[in-house]
This record gives sequence, C-alpha cells and structure tokens, in this order.
Amino acid sequence: MKIVPYHNNPGNACALACYTMVAQYLLPDLKITFEQLGKIAGWEKGYAVWPFTVWKWLMDKGVYITDYDVIDYKLWSKNGYESIKSSLPSVEYNAYKQNTYDIDLTGKQIKLAFEHKNFTYVQKKATWDDVVMEFNKPGICDLTINLNALNHLGGYASHRIVLLDITETEVIFHDPRKDVDGSNRHEPIDFFRTVFESVEGPELTRYYLDPIFRAKTEF
Repeated sequence: MKIVPYHNNPGNACALACYTMVAQYLLPDLKITFEQLGKIAGWEKGYAVWPFTVWKWLMDKGVYITDYDVIDYKLWSKNGYESIKSSLPSVEYNAYKQNTYDIDLTGKQIKLAFEHKNFTYVQKKATWDDVVMEFNKPGICDLTINLNALNHLGGYASHRIVLLDITETEVIFHDPRKDVDGSNRHEPIDFFRTVFESVEGPELTRYYLDPIFRAKTEF
C-alpha cells in the first residue's frame, strides 16, 4: 500500500486536498502545503478547484501526468464552457458550472496543462480496467467519483479521492473529509467499482516521475 500524507477538506476543496497529497508524496523535499497550492490554483473558498495551474506547477517540477476524462477540453478552451454541454451529462455540467468561481478564466487556463510536454490526455470514459492498469504503473492516482453514492446517499456530488491500494477484496484510499478523518478508508472492491462506474463522466489521473508508458497526445 502506498504511504501518502493525508490532508482533509476544509470545504468544497477535495481536489485541492488531493493535489496536496499527490505533491507531498511525489515531491516531499519541496514541503508544499495546501495553502501554497491554493494560491497557485487561485482557489476561492466555497468554490471547486480546477487542476490546470496546479498541474502545470507539478509538471514544471518534473512530474508527468496522464488524465482520462470525457470532457472536450480543446473545444472548451477555444469556444467556452457552453460548447462542451453535449460532452457532459447534464448533472455534472451544471454542478461544475455552479461551483466554479470564474468559468471563463478556467477555460483560458486549460492550455497551461494541455500544451505541456509532460501531459497526456485520453478523452474517454475511464473504465475500471483503466483504473487498475494505471494504478499498477509507477506513481499515484486520484479519481473523481460521486460522493453521495460513496456514502450511500441519493443525488450527485463530485468528489476527488487518492488511491492507496487495490486488493482482491477492497479499495483503500484517502477520502478528503471536512469533519471526520477520511484517511485510509476501506471499501469493498465491488462496491467501489460500482460507485466509480456509475458516474457518466468519471476522471482518472496518474501522476508519476518516470516517463515510461507515456503516450504522445496532441492538443
């Protein structure tokens, strides 16, 4: 199992908490903090964090990133957020829009990551086989899933977690929580897989220092 520092979620910043964990795991000598990454991300409290400025910072430090998602980021970057409505389920499209502080600025930041030589993008709905394949490569993975489904509730809430281990029977992960400790959370593998696959647009991201297995993707 990967030994990864845990960071909680102070509120609507699960992604920033995950990026902090990833940075502290891969680049421990830099001693990066949640607050420092928040400034890099331009995080506004109460709003979600999109990854592009943080990803660029990580890649400038030597990290490679492979990302799977259904979003047509190229179209968003060129024509604005409204142009990707057809590539996202309506519940996710609306959730991202409502929880983003400046949707137009976010669109302009996309190329910061996509034009970086250390970045690979796979535009598809990630499968569980993709998750297992990427997890077993060098580095560390995070995922976006439906928090409500993870907690046996109805409705949709986008949530990011950091994978620590996938065994024959369970998945172990850091679940950035606000009021309780979500470190080293264990869930049965069949249940977790169902939660992941139930999202119409799940995201899978692997961060690594070894460029082996990297495929070239043009933006």
